[in-house]
Amino acid sequence: MFRTCRYASGDCASPARRRSNSLAKAALLSAAMAAFLFSPHSSTQAAERVILVLDSSGSMAGKINGVPKIDIARNAVRDVLKTLQPGTELGLMAYGHRRKDDCSDIETLAEAAPSNQSRIRSAINALRPIGKTPLGESVKQAAKKLNFTEQKATVILISDGKENCGVDPCALGASLKKQGIDFKAHVIGFSLRQGDDAGLQCLARNTGGMYVAAKDAPSLKKALTKTVKHAAAPKPQPKPKKLAVVAGYKVRVFAKAGGSEWSGQIGVSIFTPPSGLDGKRKKVSSVWRKKSGYVFKGLKEGNYLLEVVLADHTHIKHRRDIKISKNAAQVEDVVLNIGQVRFDYSLKEGGAPYKGQAGWTVLEPKADFNGKRSKIAGFWRKKSGQVFWLPAGKWLVNGVLADATYMKVRKEIEVSAGGAKGHFFNFNGGEVRFDAKLSEEGKVFPGQLGWTILSTKTDFNGNRSKIANFWRARSGRIFVLPTGTWLLRGELADHRQVKLSTKITIEPGSQERHDFNFNAGTIRFDVTVAGQKTTDQLGLNVLTEKQDLAGKRGKVAGFWRSRSGHITILPTGKYVLTGELADRRTTRGEVLFNVAAGDQKPVTLDLTKK
Repeated sequence: MFRTCRYASGDCASPARRRSNSLAKAALLSAAMAAFLFSPHSSTQAAERVILVLDSSGSMAGKINGVPKIDIARNAVRDVLKTLQPGTELGLMAYGHRRKDDCSDIETLAEAAPSNQSRIRSAINALRPIGKTPLGESVKQAAKKLNFTEQKATVILISDGKENCGVDPCALGASLKKQGIDFKAHVIGFSLRQGDDAGLQCLARNTGGMYVAAKDAPSLKKALTKTVKHAAAPKPQPKPKKLAVVAGYKVRVFAKAGGSEWSGQIGVSIFTPPSGLDGKRKKVSSVWRKKSGYVFKGLKEGNYLLEVVLADHTHIKHRRDIKISKNAAQVEDVVLNIGQVRFDYSLKEGGAPYKGQAGWTVLEPKADFNGKRSKIAGFWRKKSGQVFWLPAGKWLVNGVLADATYMKVRKEIEVSAGGAKGHFFNFNGGEVRFDAKLSEEGKVFPGQLGWTILSTKTDFNGNRSKIANFWRARSGRIFVLPTGTWLLRGELADHRQVKLSTKITIEPGSQERHDFNFNAGTIRFDVTVAGQKTTDQLGLNVLTEKQDLAGKRGKVAGFWRSRSGHITILPTGKYVLTGELADRRTTRGEVLFNVAAGDQKPVTLDLTKK
């Protein structure tokens, strides 16, 4: 039996009941956002920076119990603003609020900043839900606004629909998590149809964030009760550990003062004071790959030198003078004052991570009188996105691509004790592929090649700076080159008389293929003596057809003690082949021949006694 509704709207609840339900949903939605903003797992704790991304696509004009969903969302945001913790830097971004069928309709309405409530209130009041749902690109842009690759960042997304602008939320979440220092995307799925929330859940899950479904009052209440309970519960503080009173010398290691004890493995050595004229020390005791808190026993009373090194980060060392008392339980706390850095690099500003490996050298920023800098650490053949530990302080970082050492970058960084910060390096280059052939319609040249990259400008002596050189490379090989316009010189590695020269331009982050035609032919020299085949060794020279003013011909190539049947490659043109028997040089001959691009032909030369 069908139920009949009394109201023109088609809703079966009274107007008062509908208003009550809508207010309840707004309150629950507010609670969800508040849970995200004030959850102990949220990056907003301790005045972190957050951007709220609000869906203003056409579907948000739909109604729940007669109230537009965009109005419910507005009320929820207003409620959150009233309870915002002092110092929280909250920003607002919206999509789909200005144009129909435009996936680029994304706008930052308020930058993440403290005391931003009035600006956000004004911005949400002006939203008109009319457009598409580019939620993936919006979250990505919000993350970049928060500088997520260099500091902690949180994005909260409220959406009532799934992505319809071609971005895979799952892949996006994984990518943002990998690139970010400590990035999370919390997602509220608002009034979604069954099956439409898979992408949103995956986005939250892949960034380590939370997903809350706000489909209806009961399910929203259940999800928010759990979230609010989780947010309200104070994070349990670990009970202070009691130091075991053991006769011996315990060494504890910390990354920063007041921080947690180092969880990795360490190496500890104890040395005697310096003695003798050479000031050498004697190692008294040493352990390797032990945990922090290792206890040395049986050490004699006296003064020593303690050395601590991180087993998996051996550039981190600490030395200090210590005094060991007789039959005492001593604890030595070693604070390393170190922080984490992550090095991301690309071939252009804001580009995708470069897949090749890099080498990093960390130096003192100030040079000595000889212009040299002290080396702090070095890392070789590391991938983009790897994390390293470094001493606190300001350092100069030199980077180089491991397989293209002419590609270099330099940057000053600052490391804070116990901190974690990402640094982006732009190598400012592009990838090129060089393919070679001997004629326009010919096949790819199978032999080895030589490529030299030079500056287009010459110095006072007419010389050009060499940028890079690749020897005995095969056709089809890919190289990385700096951005700019360069002079490229190529040659056949085993037939160096065949050359070419041209200019190429490299754009940041580009990937271009270059096809080079050497315009050459393959020639076989068949030599006879008085019309008869010969196996004797020969001296052969290829000369220009034209003579200079002195009547001499230019030498193109020479082959000493070669045999009949010798094969070479020559540039297109007309030549004179001269030959002689290597051990009877009075037996000579010459012949005129022509080479066309792509030729594969014999040239016959008959020698006679002169």
